[in-house]
Amino acid sequence: MTSRALRLSALLACTLLAAPALADELADGFQNPPQSARPRVWWHWMNGNVTKEGIDKDLDWMARMGIGGVQNFDASLMTPQIVKERLIYMTDGWKDAFRHAVQTADAKGLEFAIAASPGWSETGGPWVKPQDAMKKLVWSETDLRGGQRLKGALPAPPSVTGPFQSAKFSDPLAGGADTAALPGFYADARVLAYPGSATSLPQPKVTQADGSALTAAPLLDHDLETVAQVAKGDAANPGALILDYGKPVTIRSASLFVPHARPPFGDPAYRPTLEAETAQGWQPVGRFALTEVSATIGFAPVTARRFRLVLSPNDAPKSPGLGDGAPGAIMMDVFARPDSPTLGIGDLRLSTEAKIDQYEAKAGYAIVPDYNRLSDGVAPSAPAIDPAKVVDLTDRLRPDGTLDWTAPKGSDWRIVRMGWSLTGKTNHPATPEATGLEVDKYDAAAVRRYLETYLGMYRDTVGADWIGQKGIRALLTDSIEVGASNWTPRMVDEFKARRGYDPVPFLPTLTGAVVGSAARSDAFLHDYRQTLADLLADAHYGTVAKVAHENGMTVYGEALENGRPVLGDDLAMRAHADVPMAAMWTFNRGAAPRPTLIGDMKGAASVAHIYGQNIVSAESMTSAFAPWAFAPSDLKRVIDLEFVSGVNRPIVHTSVHQPVDDKLPGLSLMIFGQYFNRHESWANMAKPWVDYMSRTGYLLQQGRDHADLAYFYGEDAPITSLFEHGVPADLPTRYAYDFVNADILANRMSVDQGELVAGKARYRALYLGGSSRVMTLASLQRIAALVEAGATVIGTAPQRAPGLQADAAAFKALADRLWSRGSVGKGRVIASQDAQAALTNAGVGPDFHITDGAADADYRFIHRKLADGDLYFVNNRTDKAGHIEARFRVTGKQPELWRAIDGSAAPVSYRTEGEETVIPLDVGAEDAFFILFRTPATSPAATVAAQATRPVATLANPWTVRFQPGRGAPTQIAMPTLTPLESNADAGIRYFSGEATYNSRFTLPKGVKPGAPLWIDLGKIGDVAEVRVNGQSAGTTWFAPYRLDIGKLVKRGNNALEVKVANLWVNRLIGDQQPGAQKITFTAAPTYKPDAPLRSSGLIGPVTLEAEAQ
Repeated sequence: MTSRALRLSALLACTLLAAPALADELADGFQNPPQSARPRVWWHWMNGNVTKEGIDKDLDWMARMGIGGVQNFDASLMTPQIVKERLIYMTDGWKDAFRHAVQTADAKGLEFAIAASPGWSETGGPWVKPQDAMKKLVWSETDLRGGQRLKGALPAPPSVTGPFQSAKFSDPLAGGADTAALPGFYADARVLAYPGSATSLPQPKVTQADGSALTAAPLLDHDLETVAQVAKGDAANPGALILDYGKPVTIRSASLFVPHARPPFGDPAYRPTLEAETAQGWQPVGRFALTEVSATIGFAPVTARRFRLVLSPNDAPKSPGLGDGAPGAIMMDVFARPDSPTLGIGDLRLSTEAKIDQYEAKAGYAIVPDYNRLSDGVAPSAPAIDPAKVVDLTDRLRPDGTLDWTAPKGSDWRIVRMGWSLTGKTNHPATPEATGLEVDKYDAAAVRRYLETYLGMYRDTVGADWIGQKGIRALLTDSIEVGASNWTPRMVDEFKARRGYDPVPFLPTLTGAVVGSAARSDAFLHDYRQTLADLLADAHYGTVAKVAHENGMTVYGEALENGRPVLGDDLAMRAHADVPMAAMWTFNRGAAPRPTLIGDMKGAASVAHIYGQNIVSAESMTSAFAPWAFAPSDLKRVIDLEFVSGVNRPIVHTSVHQPVDDKLPGLSLMIFGQYFNRHESWANMAKPWVDYMSRTGYLLQQGRDHADLAYFYGEDAPITSLFEHGVPADLPTRYAYDFVNADILANRMSVDQGELVAGKARYRALYLGGSSRVMTLASLQRIAALVEAGATVIGTAPQRAPGLQADAAAFKALADRLWSRGSVGKGRVIASQDAQAALTNAGVGPDFHITDGAADADYRFIHRKLADGDLYFVNNRTDKAGHIEARFRVTGKQPELWRAIDGSAAPVSYRTEGEETVIPLDVGAEDAFFILFRTPATSPAATVAAQATRPVATLANPWTVRFQPGRGAPTQIAMPTLTPLESNADAGIRYFSGEATYNSRFTLPKGVKPGAPLWIDLGKIGDVAEVRVNGQSAGTTWFAPYRLDIGKLVKRGNNALEVKVANLWVNRLIGDQQPGAQKITFTAAPTYKPDAPLRSSGLIGPVTLEAEAQ
């Protein structure tokens, strides 16, 4: 059976009940979804290009199309000025327009939200004072001989605004911001002294790979901004630096800094290798993982006269990019630096001192995906500072930076003056006038000051009555892109309170010094990072929610989105939100979605299921390098993936404000889509697409989510990091699951009748996955308590505990007890890495699976428990249609098939086998549908005959085609036979974009009665079509088969047929790139190459009529 026939069969089955037969709230809401179920849109105001007329038209279109709300951003991204007068953020003109927007949206029933800062990330602006901004630790060192007195000034640590020591701030996304004007700030934090001695190395002679000399001063001057330019070489002969010390020297560590090594949305080009020259030739010592800051490697002592730094290519797994883009789109590197044959190196220092391997990442100056891996190896034995001998001299430091102290005799001493300066991170990509420092995410008082000021500005703009219960009703925190920071003034006190011990003796580890041992240093730094992550969740996200709630506002909250941009747990970051959010980007057919986003969506859904929010949103269908390239038929597979991942209120990214109507298609968010606004070519036909999202979202908001497995992903890597390079292989396909973290285990999970309960969620088992091979003793003890109470735990025994105060013996004894017995207390532990098989073997049958016609991996599902039944959402993730047998772990209920695409419902055939209901289904390509079990079954099986159809006519009369004016095509043409517009010889038609209206006539076929079902099938279209028969609308079709029932509109004899088809802007954008073309379009960013492939457009056919088989 063909794909079209299968899809047609499925649709015909639905016509048995044109609408849900049960006149109840569920059916009514499905037919006419309420505002709470309707998608929202992000509404970007670009660089002051705002007009009241444009606001009115934008909001009117959104309301007519069924959008439920707008979330307003004020951004820049180098958008050109296209209005007579820019409305600059928070000036009188801007406030007047914004107030008008809020009141107009409210009058139209649209929920209005604002982002938590100008730009989109994260919480920052010009009103943030330097002392409230994001901070990092900086330090200076002074060495003394034993018994020596120091009376005078200690060297001041660097006060440079930037990510690390003397490195300066740089952020390509902060377009328009004057980074030179960023304030500097410094304050002392601690002054510590400890015994130790350092042996200086002689000054090396430095040459490049070709033997040419290089001035060594920029590499050794401790100023990260002075650089030496090194030839890059090529793959066969990579660039290199050779350091010749003139005699053998012994080194234990090396540091390298390459400015701008890691670009936005990309990876470093190099992973340099340090080598030592031996009798056997050059031997590797270690490799540098480049980040935004310095990179240090620590190793066992190596002795050689000559060392070499090789610019080895980066062969580490690549970070997921922004996507492939649309065919023929201009793929410019927006944030690229000028190409150069040389690489600037700001620091290369070899040292006799032992240093913590990769301490910059471990101490939170930079972020890496997996910290456990950094500590897995056996650390080399090295001289270490005794923490008991660390002396705190902080109280002796005078305000002028001087110190009077005599070092004890018996050893040399080092004084480390620690302070903090600013990272310089600003809220990007705001307009220059709205750009300022990001607030300290670890300081609750600073976050409160920030947000009270921010909301106060909006309150002054709209009036006190227009924020909270009406007007501005919600606040949105977008995904965090602020980068690393590792200090806050109350850090020591917060650490003591959260970790239970004094961190001061171990603070030298933040400078790379080994304290206690390499292993103990790593353990402390784990505790330090955990404290930062806890503070991010509590002090930042918790405070944002608290202040928003004090103002009566709902909080929409994203977290990490992509990989690991900051230290934080993505569940904890969203636990405070009223509407946890994720992000989903588009992906081309034949390609896979970015896996980290799959984890992000499941994480947001898990938060809602456990913490009780129920509504789950996503920044939906975001795209890059695909300008105006999407029709609803392209987006359905993307939004369905969101739905089946737990999202039930999409927020379309984005609907950029269009201030004028004489520049089309108009403004965009630079290279980022969607382009879902009133200037979209199919904008006036968007309502059925919006209704599809609304109906699906409505049903997925009903009842509670049902999952069998709680997946504990560990305490180190967040979910988005675990998914960064692929979906974990141990995730089940036949059982639904939620993610849980250590806080949920400790504070929200209990056992009831052998099931794990967390909020409204109930699970059959807890699975230990992700990074849980390393686990704190507290988490292991909590797991043991759950097992004792009757829980089932699946997974392998954890190997070690990470923290400084971990009791290794107690940890091992408890793990051995749990994993050696099987049954423990009332529960059991199943030693397996196959959660799905373990559940099956434990007697828990699959919740959903397929036994004929497809593989389980081809389909995904969501299961919701209703008060009176069960609801499943099933999605075919392939482009293949087929007949399948789907099995559901439900019995005793009559299944119904509900389809959001047209609001239809129908009973389906089924049979009962054991504890399962088996349903044969004809499923279309990229299909999605609901199976509802609610009505009690009267028999163990039933057969529902599908209504067959018969072709009754192929429409072959000629057509006239009228083209939307102003788009380069003639007013009207005759088209004897349907042909694609992009194949027309007339360039105006070939490159046409917009609405083309096709008119023809047909005679009602013999044997067909007016009023009886009669379907018109348009064949192939590009891309959305509205059909009218005899002047009356039959509806709009946007997904194959492009088919509508016109039976009630036809009459005997001759009938008038009108098909209005909207294609995409793609063809016109390509046409405007042709040599000598008279340009029709305006865009704010480059779009397509001249030779980009044209998109199939218009009514292509064949157009046929089908009636019920007799």
